[in-house]
Amino acid sequence: MSKKIENIDIEVNELKGKSVPTWEVIIPNKKSIGLIEKVEGRYRATTTKTSNILFAKSLESSINDLLSYFALHEK
Repeated sequence: MSKKIENIDIEVNELKGKSVPTWEVIIPNKKSIGLIEKVEGRYRATTTKTSNILFAKSLESSINDLLSYFALHEK
């Protein structure tokens, strides 16, 4: 059986003062889903709850990977 489709509102905030470009993906007024860092030309997403690491070639793909992981494993 498939799950009911549900939209998840998110915010992507760039974090200043980091040694590498870094973004935080959050659900407004709830919690952080994870951090994305651009390292050696790739985007490394780290989930907040389980610290799993996902790699992608673009920021958009990395955001989508975090959302998919959250919907499948953490929600």
